[in-house]
Formats: sequence, C-alpha cells, structure tokens
Amino acid sequence: MTSGRPPSLLQIELLSDATFSRGEGTAGVVDTEVERDKFGMPFIGGKTVRGLLRDSWLSMSRHFPSLEQAAERVLGRSQALDESCRLRISDAVLPAAIRATVRGAAERGEHKLLPGIILDGFTSIRYQTAEDRETGAPGVTTLRSSRVVLRGFVFEASLSWLDGYRPTAADARLLALCALATRHGGLFRNRGRGHIRMTLDGDIEATRKYGEATA
Repeated sequence: MTSGRPPSLLQIELLSDATFSRGEGTAGVVDTEVERDKFGMPFIGGKTVRGLLRDSWLSMSRHFPSLEQAAERVLGRSQALDESCRLRISDAVLPAAIRATVRGAAERGEHKLLPGIILDGFTSIRYQTAEDRETGAPGVTTLRSSRVVLRGFVFEASLSWLDGYRPTAADARLLALCALATRHGGLFRNRGRGHIRMTLDGDIEATRKYGEATA
C-alpha cells in the first residue's frame, strides 16, 4: 500500500460525451435514455462500474497471474457475488456539492427546478442514422436519438470493504490497474462516445503508484 489507508472512492471523469443507458427510452423524447435519479441527476450504476473493471481485468489477466486471487477478492467470481468478493462499489454519482445544490433547487418552496430541467442541464440529445449499404445514404426510418451526459462531468463511486476487511497491496494494485486500463464505457463507443478516465480518490499519480507497487 502507498499510504496508511485504502482508497475510499473511484472517480470517473467523462473525457467525451457518454451514454450509460437505463435500458429504455422516454416516449416522444428520446429512444435511449441515461440513468438518472428522482431529481434528474445522471449517475452510473455500481454494477456497471464493476462490470467495466472486470472487463479490463479479463483483457489483462494473463499478464498478471500473481493477481488472480486479488481479482476474486476485489471483483468477485464471474456472475457471482459471494463472500470471496470483499469490495463493494456504490453507484457513481455527481460530487456532493453539486448534488446538494441541485437538491436545494428542487426542494425549495418556490420556483422549484423540475427533474426534466435538471436532466437537461447535464445532458444533450444526439441523433444518428444507419447507412444504406448500397448507396451510402442514410437509411429510411433509421433515425434514432440517444441522450448523452456531457463531457467534463465527474462521477464518484464509494469503495467499501466487507466486514472491515483491510485490502492488501495486491488488492490495491489490482484495483488500480483495472481503473487505469478502463478507457471507455457506455453505449456507442464506436461513435466516439464514452471516453473516460478512472482514478482512485481522484488522484492519477497515486493511482499509478498503487499500480506499480509490488504485491
């Protein structure tokens, strides 16, 4: 470990617009909607965050055989969430100061901000069509819309360890390597969306040091 305490949050910075879908659209507005809370603030589900980290681990695991047991403790076994998985990852939400300001505006006595207005402040709608393979022209009736969270916003997922478990150097290294290797997330990656940067505690240099540390 590079410090006396384990990392307490995973920060996700959007380097490009991103669509972390809720699996449905909003009738008459958009075909593909993003996850958002009751106030209209977007977030990234904890299961989605864990899935991104696990995908990164699967792509690199053959190069780090000594971290296999740490991967079970940090990410759990595939399609399982049992006692072998020590790490809990919360939903990734906007920073506390932003959330407090938005809640205040949504809950004040007069001139409350409605969820739709709040959502529009963090997002935009993009349109795309499929191309006709023969002509290269936009295909008929293929126009689709999707909401994106605008680049520049930062999300934070809390990290906690089951039953007071204290992560080892191998656990911290595994988590840091997966975070550094995770560069994209969400839908439409082949259209330039979802370029992200993950860091532990929002500190890229500390994250690199965790990744370089010997287990």
